[in-house]
Amino acid sequence: METVEVKKTNRALTIATIILSIAVITLGILYGISISSSIKYQTSLENVYQKNFYELVDEVNNAETKLNKILVSNSNEYRAKLLKEVSKNANEAQTRLNMLPYSISGLSDTITFVNKLSGYTETLAQNLDNGKSLSNDNVATLEKVHNSVVDIKKYLNTMSKQMWDGYSITDSSLKMDGDYNYLTRKLTAMNGADVEYPTMIYDGPFSDSQLNKEVKGLNFTDVSMEVAKNNLGKILTDIPAEDLNFSGESNGHFQTYDFTYQNDEGKYIFAQMTKKGGKLLTLSCPNIYNNKKIELANAEKIAIDFVNRNGINDVTVVWSDIVGDDAYINLAPKISGVIIYPDLIKVKVDLDKGDVLGYEASSYYMNHTERKILPARLSESSARQMVNSSLKIKECKLALIPLEYDREVLCYEFTCNMEGSTYYVYINALNGVEENILKVVNTDNGNLLM
Repeated sequence: METVEVKKTNRALTIATIILSIAVITLGILYGISISSSIKYQTSLENVYQKNFYELVDEVNNAETKLNKILVSNSNEYRAKLLKEVSKNANEAQTRLNMLPYSISGLSDTITFVNKLSGYTETLAQNLDNGKSLSNDNVATLEKVHNSVVDIKKYLNTMSKQMWDGYSITDSSLKMDGDYNYLTRKLTAMNGADVEYPTMIYDGPFSDSQLNKEVKGLNFTDVSMEVAKNNLGKILTDIPAEDLNFSGESNGHFQTYDFTYQNDEGKYIFAQMTKKGGKLLTLSCPNIYNNKKIELANAEKIAIDFVNRNGINDVTVVWSDIVGDDAYINLAPKISGVIIYPDLIKVKVDLDKGDVLGYEASSYYMNHTERKILPARLSESSARQMVNSSLKIKECKLALIPLEYDREVLCYEFTCNMEGSTYYVYINALNGVEENILKVVNTDNGNLLM
């Protein structure tokens, strides 16, 4: 009886996907749009699916990194913080899974594991908050959990590569192989013998709460669309403002005017300018070249110059990496030798022509404000004693880092190595608390700091 019900559910899901796809096409007919516009509506459905898939990948990747940090952390307070974040990642991963058109019966083990992971890590965090410590059994289970998440991450990242090569979630969900659609057949690798799901005990659901942050860095008056358009033309330099197309407005944390540009070579740009002050918030452009003619150091200079043209000065490179034919560069202001990480700006530069392909200044405009940096109370030598002795310290810097509840804390940033991996450990420069750990993750898409 249960099998019949599952099959009905699977067929219903497939029919629903087909109906949704047909509805997208029908919209084009009803409103008299062209065939090309109809295709765009079909593409939007695929974009929704891919957005949820990539967010699923992000949540799993983040959970894996944080579980790894828990196993190397020396602080129960920091472990509790990370366990809560893993619980949140697992909860979000469950949500993203449920928004993909897979056959419901095909991923039972994975869904059960993700659900239990959220409750288990939340329970451990509560125990730590109540003054308990992780038992040897807890640590052993977390090691098994981490290994399972690594396996899931491997399968999802393999699918990510296929997405880049044109794999369509919508098409796969419409094709059936027995009780499962083709998408489910791809995902069922996560239920295979290679993935061992450990037994976990947990006490109830995860409870999430988020604080809405105030935008601090846009203390300007509103500008018109024309002013924002002219400002964007000055930043891009090689594109006359009159060639930029206004495509609408967006409202969220930031209110923006949105613009597009496309030339005969196939270059396409999407940019958002803030209504307050007419500042560039985001820019994206695909790379249509495939050569490397520019060194990373030159790409960093291009990124700094681009940020300066948007009216942001005194920034320094805090992270850079080459992925394929592009350079990814993170910039942050520096005050009295202290890196201001809350005001981070991300820039992507094409290593062929030196064009800026990506720009994201949301963190900068969310957090930027006048700051008075208090001097460190703890000496560097004392802070070093707070770092796990298994980690080999290579470098130390002072940095202001963002924490939950809109807090910013001055820390010693220790660059460390252990077993071939690089970690960044942040020790509070006022009271010696271990506030954060970041790990350099080597991937096929470059080195990531998580």
